[in-house]
Amino acid sequence: MKGQLSDRPLAELVHEISLKDLSGTLRLQHESVKTAIYFDSGAIIYAASNLRELRLAEYLKNQGLVSEQDLSASGDRSDMSLAAALVTKGVIDQLTIEPVFTRQVGDILRVALLWTKGIWEFDDRRLLGDSIRVSLDLRGLLMEAARRMQLELIASRFPSDEELISPPTGLPDFNGLLPAEGFVISRVDSPIKLSELIALSGLGELEAMRTLYGLVVGGFLEREQKANVLQARRLAAVSHTRGGLPASVESLPSPAAASEQPQEADLDAFLERLESAGNHYEVLNVISTALPELIKNSYYALARLYHPDKFHLQTSSRLHARIESAFARITQAYETLMDAGRRAGYDAKLAALEKSRKFAQSAPKKVVKEVDLTSAANAANAPVAGSESERAEKNFEEGFGALQQGHTQWAVTKLAAAARALPQEARYRAYYGRALAAVKETRRLAEAEMQAAIKLDPNNASYRIMLAELCFDLGFFKRAGAELERAVSLEPNTPAARKLMDRLEANRTR
Repeated sequence: MKGQLSDRPLAELVHEISLKDLSGTLRLQHESVKTAIYFDSGAIIYAASNLRELRLAEYLKNQGLVSEQDLSASGDRSDMSLAAALVTKGVIDQLTIEPVFTRQVGDILRVALLWTKGIWEFDDRRLLGDSIRVSLDLRGLLMEAARRMQLELIASRFPSDEELISPPTGLPDFNGLLPAEGFVISRVDSPIKLSELIALSGLGELEAMRTLYGLVVGGFLEREQKANVLQARRLAAVSHTRGGLPASVESLPSPAAASEQPQEADLDAFLERLESAGNHYEVLNVISTALPELIKNSYYALARLYHPDKFHLQTSSRLHARIESAFARITQAYETLMDAGRRAGYDAKLAALEKSRKFAQSAPKKVVKEVDLTSAANAANAPVAGSESERAEKNFEEGFGALQQGHTQWAVTKLAAAARALPQEARYRAYYGRALAAVKETRRLAEAEMQAAIKLDPNNASYRIMLAELCFDLGFFKRAGAELERAVSLEPNTPAARKLMDRLEANRTR
């Protein structure tokens, strides 16, 4: 029984073996890395890998349990042979080494469960002896893997939205579930269509599928289309090879690529570059006119150096999360730019954003009067207030740009945020009022914002012109004329005022 991990992810294979209570050895190969996982009646009892960082000697050395000298004296052995030799020599006792094996096996599985490519082969004739048996939280490992798997891969595992999802026959342990996972389970008290469950989940479609996938492989929910790749042989036909790990696994050579890791400084520079990248082209470090071949080469070069699997054991969880986030951006950029249709749409979006940026840059700026210099200097020494002021200004610029392009609802949202954050800033109140005035249903609310702006800055002619335009649109022509006269007295040659005067004159002659 063999196949490709791209067709049947490891999480599903392990789940099926567990459900069917199978015993045997599941062998995996991902590029030059080989792993063997041993099962007894559906439970994982041991795993081995040829990746150097996942060998027992590395764990014993890193935890300070065995000296480098003792490890060297034991020679180049398999993990089990090394453990037996160290226990026999009295270097370490069996009780101390057992939890090390448990941690090692857990890490081997965490790495392998995220492989999306490679081959697998299950052999129920090769069984492990009684020399070592670890006890793992298999359900927790599968759930953890599902939470980290690629969304596109998980979506491909649900080919039909008509498939029924059912509650489990038994009552699983619900400890350790995330709130979203617990909520989804609470929606399933009888068989329900996948599409309906996604709608009830309150999550986005892909995120809902990820949650469901984890609940299925974790045994909290059951699918109508149950996995049936592995067929158990009749027990009499199984040859129980006891007495230790098969030699083919113990003698696996360490891959040369396993020791090739980017320097720490390179990794820091890579993460800083990704976090500052403003678009997909900057993420892949290519120009906007790059040909597909160049984009592909850049992607694979980054993947060879910075794929998260290379750092699973060498970095802290926080740093590894940053690497995963960075590589997710790389994958998204690659998939978008390699698809001609998606790339064209993305380029159009970038062009629109650039246009919006230019409009935002043209937004009216705050004028600092001489009497305000002291308070401005004091404000500069207040980091919290400064941060709030910067966010408000950014919202104002984006709202102004949206208003200039006719995106009224977005303008209202951004300008409202600016006005709420700094209600004493006349610009924010005035242009928030103008955005409200652009929508018939909110024109009445606009007057209060414009009046507030005029009160804050009574000598600003443009704010009075805004109010005059609003009064004209509401049919208050006398008020419009009065506000317009005040504006002209402040700035006699304002084109907007002259234009509104012409409209008022035309209205009088009707």
